[in-house]
Amino acid sequence: MKIRIYLYHLTRVIFGALLVLYGTYNVIRYSEFLERLDIYFGNATVFNISFVEALAPLVPFEEFVIGMFLILKIFVRKALITIIILFTFFTLFLVDADCLILALIHLVFCGIAIVLLKNGKYDLNAISYDKDSYQVIS
Repeated sequence: MKIRIYLYHLTRVIFGALLVLYGTYNVIRYSEFLERLDIYFGNATVFNISFVEALAPLVPFEEFVIGMFLILKIFVRKALITIIILFTFFTLFLVDADCLILALIHLVFCGIAIVLLKNGKYDLNAISYDKDSYQVIS
């Protein structure tokens, strides 16, 4: 049982670190990220919506914040649900934009988030938001 707990925490921290690093990389090379977005939206047919295109430049910042939540064990359940929703959308968008390898990578990340969410019982002492106060779940 202890191995599963350690494996859960190791996976959560590594997954969070990947999100933080990838978000940081995209922020550092923000102009290249925006150029890639233009290419993706140029190829997209179904998801070529102005609302989505307006929010897409915020993705690296979202990845950074969600990754930090995972690393610091803050709102882990809500962060994982957010990751599942975002990465499912990213997968569908990238399939629409004919970037199948990137879609597969996002699908794998979505799967990792699902496994972490399903095995949330191993996340003891995580900080969660309950009404107006922070509380440690035991």
